Amino acid sequence: MDPDLASISRALFQSLVTSAPLVGSLPEAPVFDQTQLLMPADPPLLNLQQKLGHLYEDAFTALIELSPSLDLLEQNLQLQQDRHTTVGELDFLLVSASGGPLIHLELATKFYLAVPIENDFLYPGPDARDNYPRKLKRLREHQLILPKKFTELLPSQYSGSLIESQQLVQGCLFDHLESRSLASPDFVNPACRRGHWLAIDELLRHFPDSTRFRIIPKPLWPAPLDLIGD
Repeated sequence: MDPDLASISRALFQSLVTSAPLVGSLPEAPVFDQTQLLMPADPPLLNLQQKLGHLYEDAFTALIELSPSLDLLEQNLQLQQDRHTTVGELDFLLVSASGGPLIHLELATKFYLAVPIENDFLYPGPDARDNYPRKLKRLREHQLILPKKFTELLPSQYSGSLIESQQLVQGCLFDHLESRSLASPDFVNPACRRGHWLAIDELLRHFPDSTRFRIIPKPLWPAPLDLIGD
């Protein structure tokens, strides 16, 4: 039986609160402290008819609104040199109830295969334009340094504030089922969620011909299977 909207929403919130990040701390930004997020007793229903990244942002926004320790200042804050030129966007700008610097948070949910090649791995994502090294490079060399590189483009109320960049990239890294070792790309979190992959023409080597498989709806990709239920 397919999970209903309430079950999907609950699984996504639970994933954000409890799932280990895919990317560990970076020189440019530590991992966001998930203990600041509290699982709501009655999670709001999410709009599943949107891109997965937007769905994940909606879930995070709802958790921030319920958090006793964080307040949301800005979401999807564009930094513009002029009305025709946007240099980048801050996913979230947060402030802690305990004070300290403002928090610029980059949020993402990502899924990559570890594909063995000679003495190395490739890390493609579902989108041919996306792969793990490319995402990591963009995080480190563009997204996470925006507030420091373009301080003058921040809204005036934040231009004199100390801002610390943080990141929360969740998701899953899939190793080939026959791989003898786990892939360890740069800065991957050793405790991240792991899965396995096979090519279609390899299935019969591992599963009986009568095996039935279930396609996981895209909105449920971020949630580990044990959170989804039947």
